[in-house]
Amino acid sequence: MASQSDIKRISALSMAKYRQKYAQFMVEGRKLVQEVFHSGLEIQHFLVTEEYRNKNEIFGNPQVISDRDMKKISHHTTPPGIAVVVKREVPKRPDEIHGINLFIDGVSDPGNLGALMRIADWYGLTELWLSDDAVDETNPKVIASSMGSFLRVNCIRTHDFPWKKDVPAIGADLKGESIYSFEAPSVPYFLVMGSESHGLREETRKTLTNFVHIPRKGNAESLNLSVSTGIILDRLMIP
Repeated sequence: MASQSDIKRISALSMAKYRQKYAQFMVEGRKLVQEVFHSGLEIQHFLVTEEYRNKNEIFGNPQVISDRDMKKISHHTTPPGIAVVVKREVPKRPDEIHGINLFIDGVSDPGNLGALMRIADWYGLTELWLSDDAVDETNPKVIASSMGSFLRVNCIRTHDFPWKKDVPAIGADLKGESIYSFEAPSVPYFLVMGSESHGLREETRKTLTNFVHIPRKGNAESLNLSVSTGIILDRLMIP
């Protein structure tokens, strides 16, 4: 049985500073919990309510907690009744750069970061590079919106630019070349996307070798960051 000190500590994981302090984060919902069980991550607590246990086929060996305690720790208005607390691992920065790499120069919206993980996962990218001011990748909204891709895509935070002089870096910018006529360089290279509200930072722009944009045909003011990333990445992936 989970103690009240366990419940208090788990409920604190809603804040980034405690996810970092305790090196833990929480995952909720049957589908995601099942994926975690098959991921190889270290599960430190497996929690269900009695109602959930009575209504569902149970796998593993969960601790049963009250509805009240589940509401304390859950990040959902209506808790799904099943959750795991997982050990947080810090991904190792790769020694060498290969293939197409995605770098996000500032992303503050957790839903956007979760969607970016899904896009990276869809196109077979195993790393997603983030500037060190990005939203925490273990934010509950990031985990939920990634739809399980957080298990397959490592978010690597960096305070510098991971591309070197011999590795091209292509930035998304409205004044860049059309993505439909742009000829992608040979791999490895980076696609660099700026934040939705501010775009690429000036210090980032100075390090880039090329710029591309998505031509607008209608009257929409802008595109969501994850949508723009998906369109550009898809075009770059065409042989």
